[in-house]
Amino acid sequence: MVDFKYHIVSIVAIFLALAMGILIGSTIVSNDVMVAQQQKIIDRLEEQFADLREHESTLMAEDVKKSKMITNYENFAQSILVPVVAGQLEGRNVAVVVSGGQAIPSGIINTLTLAGANVGSQAMVMENINMKNSKLRARLIDYFALESNTTSDILRQKVAESLALMVTSQADPALSAFFDENKLVKITYTNDNPIDTVILIGGSDTLVQSFPEGFDSTLIKKLLEDGIQVIGTEGSQVKLSYMKYYQKFSISTIDNIDMSVGQISLVLALNDQPGNYGIKTNATVFMPVLPQEFTRRT
Repeated sequence: MVDFKYHIVSIVAIFLALAMGILIGSTIVSNDVMVAQQQKIIDRLEEQFADLREHESTLMAEDVKKSKMITNYENFAQSILVPVVAGQLEGRNVAVVVSGGQAIPSGIINTLTLAGANVGSQAMVMENINMKNSKLRARLIDYFALESNTTSDILRQKVAESLALMVTSQADPALSAFFDENKLVKITYTNDNPIDTVILIGGSDTLVQSFPEGFDSTLIKKLLEDGIQVIGTEGSQVKLSYMKYYQKFSISTIDNIDMSVGQISLVLALNDQPGNYGIKTNATVFMPVLPQEFTRRT
């Protein structure tokens, strides 16, 4: 759509330039041949302009149709979500970690609860993870007793390793307070059940808070080493996708976790249907197979 608008603006500019040329040409030299040639060019441009407008109208109509179709699919997914996910994660103890500056997608905690999971902790990685504040870097270096020339990348990795301990309730409570005070990570605990699963919600809309290789990858590696199941997710509209970074660790991924169908995929992927699900290029299949009771004939 943007390209067509650009072409239309370009054609309008050409119209104006030619009109000025005709005016000047007619004023300086009364050249009927030149005027006729310019008129032919204008006629051709008018035809192209009309074609572009028609094409743009067609694309707009298709966009409306696709948006309506997506809305219908979302409504359908919402209607089957409760019976499909109910009890699928009974007894699982889950932590939710959000990196990249995104909000926790609407409905995901409710979906996990409906599935029977216990959400033991929720952590939000905050903007100071970019390590642009020199005083913050100095405080971290002092806190972890590191060399004075420790890089921002190494500091992010230390925070990620510490976060892995925090979400699994293995860290000193003072660490959580320190991270919260310095606007690095905010974490809340609902219960003290031992965590067995971490849902990582990545993806970002800005480079300021996008560190999938240094931060998220370190977090995933540490959690996997500790025997914690990790599933990587992100919203369908994020500008900077993390899927290719998450998939390097051979974990399941969901690239449309903000949609009901993505949340169904999340629950089923955690319940013995691992895979890379969603609507983007790194997904291998749209969603897992629905439980047999929803597909067999009566």
